[in-house]
Amino acid sequence: MLDSDTAEPGTPSSPSRGEIVYEWVRERIIDGRFPTGSRIRERDLAEEIQVSRIPIREAFPRLEAEGYIRTIPRRGAVVAPMGLPEVNEVFDVRASLEVLAARLAAQRCADGADSTVVTEALAQAERAVASGVVKDIAFATAQLHGSIVELAGSALLSDLMVPVQGRVARLFNLTHDRDALDLHREHYDLCDAILKGQVTRACALALAHVEHSRADTVPLFERADPRFEEADPRP
Repeated sequence: MLDSDTAEPGTPSSPSRGEIVYEWVRERIIDGRFPTGSRIRERDLAEEIQVSRIPIREAFPRLEAEGYIRTIPRRGAVVAPMGLPEVNEVFDVRASLEVLAARLAAQRCADGADSTVVTEALAQAERAVASGVVKDIAFATAQLHGSIVELAGSALLSDLMVPVQGRVARLFNLTHDRDALDLHREHYDLCDAILKGQVTRACALALAHVEHSRADTVPLFERADPRFEEADPRP
């Protein structure tokens, strides 16, 4: 049940019910509780969350626009696929947008911008890696990448990165076998370049980080790991 379903929507302290449903479903897609290809029925959601279908219908278009669900005729909404083609698309886009974010962020640091958002996110990531808790590492990693985008200072880039970051979070939860210390070292080096305003180095490290992740991730999908097989969405 959504505790805030009885709260007055539209106030600063109370997100709309559609927003709450969106976050609830999105979280379960990212962490795999709603597997790829599984159906998401309005009726079942309404019963489980104890809301009407109106906020669910408000949330679905946003979930679809950001790539979390797909509407199939006569089947309804299903969790969007995450197979090899989709994985390569994610890395292709990351190779452009994350390099751009690193470049803009490093340039802003070179110009004297406040970099606290990145230093705090990096410290949080270090604590998460030390804990060894996969969920905490996934969250901290997403926050760190988000902090670089925030420091970049581009509203358009921030908007473009929303669906990308969601897909990256899904991938991390599916393929979290990568050495966390190795991942953190890459993050540390990238942030070091950004914070020092080293634009060229930051771009190179951002691209290397994306391609290293691709090299670790793609073979898992090429081997048709059962975790990534699309479920049959038929009734």
